[in-house]
Amino acid sequence: MSRLDSHDEFFIGYLGVPPQLKRFLLGLIPVLVLGALAFAFILPPLHFDHFNLGKRTKVPEFEGLLVGEPSPHLLVPRTGGVGTVSDFSLYLLSGTGKTSPKPKVLEHVDKWVKLKGTPFHRNHLTVIATKSAEPIDRPTSRPTQPAEGSSLGEFSLKGEIVDGKCYPGVMKPGRTKTHRSCAIRCIAGGVPPVFVVHNSAGDKLYFLLSDLDGKAVNDKVLDRVADPVQITGEVVQYADAFVLKADPATYQLL
Repeated sequence: MSRLDSHDEFFIGYLGVPPQLKRFLLGLIPVLVLGALAFAFILPPLHFDHFNLGKRTKVPEFEGLLVGEPSPHLLVPRTGGVGTVSDFSLYLLSGTGKTSPKPKVLEHVDKWVKLKGTPFHRNHLTVIATKSAEPIDRPTSRPTQPAEGSSLGEFSLKGEIVDGKCYPGVMKPGRTKTHRSCAIRCIAGGVPPVFVVHNSAGDKLYFLLSDLDGKAVNDKVLDRVADPVQITGEVVQYADAFVLKADPATYQLL
């Protein structure tokens, strides 16, 4: 039988912490705290293509025209000379969770509103996690009505359907169950689905999805989310964004 080493220590819950274990914990806990702080400062900037690194700031306010289709979005007038660029910036809208904006927000569709929410963006895609909205008077010194969408023709595009909230936030796209389940939950809850396409130069292009009548397709694309997909349909330029109009039944898995 082996002899018990007198230097061995064993923690017993109703007794004091053994000296060796106490010294070890006193050294380990500060290292863990410093490590967590280091990760908090080092890792967020590595997500170089998205906004809002988790910092707590005052909730921003936006003034614009609230539109409901094909997915809730806010058209915000651009300031200064815009040249040939659209007079409006289009910001997708979601709720604060994996949902669409609250009914109290959507009851102001087709009105000018002051909207409060937290913006996230990745490249040229911006979404606002909407907290509230209240109607305001239509501005007189800025453009108040966006131009009708301009058809660019029919295209056959290959890409991936992602959700418009977690994708521009912290979710890195990939063909994994975690990414897919996250995106499906968001889209099923009313978050706008977005089609991500890479052009020949490697740039990312983002398309809002609608059916042939310009309506939302959330519940019709859940079995196509986060997989390589080919969609053939009409591309419409709307404000500074693109809408891809197609029958969801024609989406093809690759």
